[in-house]
Amino acid sequence: MSTTERTRALRRRMIVEARRATIEHGLHGFTIEQLCETVGVSRRTFFNHFASKDDAVLGIEINADVEAIDAYAAGGVVAADLAPLDSVVALAIDQFHRVGIDRADEVLVRGVFEREPALVARFLSATDVQLGRIADAVRARFGWDDPVDRRARLVTEAAAGLLKVTAETYFDDAFDEATGPAFDELLTQNLRLMRAAITTGQDTTE
Repeated sequence: MSTTERTRALRRRMIVEARRATIEHGLHGFTIEQLCETVGVSRRTFFNHFASKDDAVLGIEINADVEAIDAYAAGGVVAADLAPLDSVVALAIDQFHRVGIDRADEVLVRGVFEREPALVARFLSATDVQLGRIADAVRARFGWDDPVDRRARLVTEAAAGLLKVTAETYFDDAFDEATGPAFDELLTQNLRLMRAAITTGQDTTE
């Protein structure tokens, strides 16, 4: 296992344990020190990865994707010939492959929000910040330098909508993970569906 893979696995353990502790005890029912003891890391290591206990619960890692977003803005990470919306979807797929998508994680997140509803607003705020960063990267990648040019934001919000619908479908209790498509395949299907709906109104998934 590479250093990057070990770091990713450590972050995931901290996130999972923080979520389990929140569901069992509430956000204020455990300390960072107790979390670190459970995972087997120092307080210093914790703060190398997360700015706060809330961030660990929500999975908001310090500078976790800065490198990838900067590389995307410079024309890397995904194929150079992709159209703007396709490139953002490809970036999302790349990130999901790096981080991994686990249905058990989604169950934990749902449990966290049920136990601590106030964290929903914090999560949505962090999502807005992330969308702004990605929009800036799209703007840089495609040379949309005019500050009044809305294309980067429109493309980013469209991709976010695709991800939301895909996640709702994939994590729905009725979804059969054994026979249904993988998350990235479902996301790609939804991209084709949206494009077809906009241009022709036809279903082109078959």
